[in-house]
Amino acid sequence: MKIKDLADLVGTTPRAIRHYHHEGLLPVPTNPGVRDYSLDHAVRLVRIRHLSESGLSLGTVRELLHNPDMSLDEELAAAEAGIDAQIEELERRRGRLRELRRQHEAGDTSDPLPYSVPERLSRFYDQVGPRLSAEARPSFEIERRAMEVAVRIPFAAALIDDWLTGFTPERLEATVDIYHFFDSLPGMSKEDAEARFSTELARYRAVFGPDWGVNHRAWRQTIRPILRTPGVMTLLSKAYPHPNQQRFIEIFLEEIAELMEGGVSRETSSH
Repeated sequence: MKIKDLADLVGTTPRAIRHYHHEGLLPVPTNPGVRDYSLDHAVRLVRIRHLSESGLSLGTVRELLHNPDMSLDEELAAAEAGIDAQIEELERRRGRLRELRRQHEAGDTSDPLPYSVPERLSRFYDQVGPRLSAEARPSFEIERRAMEVAVRIPFAAALIDDWLTGFTPERLEATVDIYHFFDSLPGMSKEDAEARFSTELARYRAVFGPDWGVNHRAWRQTIRPILRTPGVMTLLSKAYPHPNQQRFIEIFLEEIAELMEGGVSRETSSH
């Protein structure tokens, strides 16, 4: 049969079949002239689609097809975790849709474009907002809007959610203080702001802990790649254009990096 016939039979496309050829998953017919696909090709194609639709990567599918006795424990666990994450995200989407429907049916037009952030982060903002002064609210709202973009970066939402798990009242109050200090920076001279940075960071660190509550593994696997993602620093500079605020963010990130990289070195030397 021709490639179009095979694609229709199995429920895929000629383009997908050619991709499977390129990936070394499906052998190319060896007959001369127009490619003539056999029953073996159809069976192999069905197996490829079954495995890939189960959540396995094409690389894992290739290894499995070439070596049926290979261990699949880790690959299957990773695939299942990925599916669980997709289900969780779909549940969040359904919740948002239901809330939008509820607002529409109730005639509530006060917030037609609600903030789109994870639930735990939304609760965090709901707790912080009322504690802020009127002067600090604009910066707070800027961050809240910027976070709608930031949580779209791969792994960022999960990292933030993990950091907020078990957030104590003491950390919450320290966070409110940080917002107020951050809001005061545009009113300071460069010299006065620089003189305050180390003192304020030390005060907040005493509440959050020496590593700011950030897991070292999370730093290696998530935070460091996020900060290197194109557009992240641009987003921060657009959200906070004042040089004093940008400098505070820069110093804070440098301190976190130094702490985390030092922790990585200690972990490496201990093994």
